[in-house]
Amino acid sequence: MTQEILAVEFKVVKELYNGTSRQARCTNSGEVNIVVHQTQDSQWQALESSFLELDKRQKRQIYMGAASGNWNEASSYFKIHPYWWRIPLSAVGTTALHVAVSMEQTSFIEKLMYCMNMEDLENYKVEGNTAFCLAAITGNLKIVEILFRKNARLLWIRDKNHMLPIQLASSAGHNQLTEFLYLKTTEDLQTKLSFPDIVKLFFLTMNNNIYSVASKLLDSESKLVTVENEEGLTPLQMLAQSSLCEGNIAHQGIVCSVFNGMEREQETINHAQVSKAMFDAAESGNIRILKRLFKYHPDLLFEVNSSKQSLLHVAILHRQQSVYRLILSKGAAKSVLIQLADIEDNTVLHLAAKMTQPKEKSGLTAYYVLMRSEERWFQQIVEKIVPPAMKTMRNIYGKTPGEVFYESHEELHKESISGLLAVTNTLLVVATLIVSLGITGAMTIPIENIDGTNTPFFTRKIWYTFFFLSVAFGTCFCVSSMFFYASVILPSSWAKPKEESVRLRQTKLVFGNVALFCSLGLMFTALISASVLIFEFLSSWILYFTCGLGLVVLIVHLTLDYKRWIGIISSVLSYLEDSPGKRAKLIWPIYKIYRVFLILTKKKA
Repeated sequence: MTQEILAVEFKVVKELYNGTSRQARCTNSGEVNIVVHQTQDSQWQALESSFLELDKRQKRQIYMGAASGNWNEASSYFKIHPYWWRIPLSAVGTTALHVAVSMEQTSFIEKLMYCMNMEDLENYKVEGNTAFCLAAITGNLKIVEILFRKNARLLWIRDKNHMLPIQLASSAGHNQLTEFLYLKTTEDLQTKLSFPDIVKLFFLTMNNNIYSVASKLLDSESKLVTVENEEGLTPLQMLAQSSLCEGNIAHQGIVCSVFNGMEREQETINHAQVSKAMFDAAESGNIRILKRLFKYHPDLLFEVNSSKQSLLHVAILHRQQSVYRLILSKGAAKSVLIQLADIEDNTVLHLAAKMTQPKEKSGLTAYYVLMRSEERWFQQIVEKIVPPAMKTMRNIYGKTPGEVFYESHEELHKESISGLLAVTNTLLVVATLIVSLGITGAMTIPIENIDGTNTPFFTRKIWYTFFFLSVAFGTCFCVSSMFFYASVILPSSWAKPKEESVRLRQTKLVFGNVALFCSLGLMFTALISASVLIFEFLSSWILYFTCGLGLVVLIVHLTLDYKRWIGIISSVLSYLEDSPGKRAKLIWPIYKIYRVFLILTKKKA
């Protein structure tokens, strides 16, 4: 009884402190409405210290209630300590609010806000972090809004590392929360972000791809385009080193903001940094940055880096085909850049011959796919644009482009040939089995009652026609695939090992695979036709059930082994990697489908 009296007295003092009249909503006990006047803080603090201290079990119950969002469990300790939410539940000062924020218990926090005052949110910290800082790190926007409505000053209270909540949210990569906090900082008329805080926030948003906020910061502070991060990179260099985000509106916005800021701050722009950014963009394949640079600085196209390599050299060395095409579209500049040689007398063809892409990081399904890509880049793309005399030019090591290519790709070539032979041998066995089954089936199906009409869908004569055409064409396709596989296993006897083109072998393998899959489809049609002719006395639902079961098996296989099929489709469609000419109207739609397929595959990766 004494505890309950003390509790009521304590609530009276709390109302005196707050200087208002409000309804007590922190407990399940009776509601008390008291109208009072303001008094001193020391009065209720002295009374608070007179309440009983909670033991470890009771603190653990409050902790578990806050973590699970059980308000009734946590608030039941009001009778022992009316300010139970202020009690530290651990050695580092964790309170019920910190626990609820960490576990994202939104409903619990909403109820707790009716009990707490603004000072509680500011004063109680865990290792120097307020509950608002923890909410910024977790990224729960709704919890941040609840705490902000209670106390807007939380926006400017720093954590133990002297970081603002908006900086914590951006460092954790929370895009929406960072946008919300930035909006609230701009709406605050009393406190503004200092320039060092703006710089720190800007680079945090850039590193975590929160480009919408970074663009707003650049628009308000154009001086940011000249500021360098800890690695000595300007915003332009950071964007140049990132790969192109196709279709990303925020990325387009930050690029526009950077170049608009460069126009306003053009007197303080370092030309060497702009040149470095251009080569970084060529290396990463960021043509959006390159197009902007060429628009404002056309003379950059003819600059060379510290290795005396031009932009075309860098694009070819790093296999950036989009940058390569952009440079070739510049007309006369192409002829000048092709004639240049780097510090080791390497021409563009020497650089195309070098193996610069690590096999384990290529992202391709097999070594022979990477080798085919390398051969295509050297022989089909770069070699066609250089003069004939350049194909035999030697660098300072006395090597021609062809010699550089075969030396740098020797190990990959061996592994590619080995992989191709292993795959081809397996497929050759499959093709042999299919041919055997097809010929055996064609010889064993009895021909009788040709004019019968008791078969489902079609007459027996039509089903016989389906069967023999399927077997005939399926066998032809299967034999064709065997010829393709044999030509892969047994190359031309007069060819030297280093001259055996992996690209040609893989082309034969692809054609063999296409023929084999056509054969499988036709043999499946023959199987259905034969089943109808032999088991015509069975009910039609058995045929439907069998076909449906086969379809389910096919779908399950494609679902479980989709990566292998993506690799096969990519290998087949990779022959359309070069944009077809305008005259090839039939190939153009297939090429567009292939481009969409590549984008989806990269996003999934």
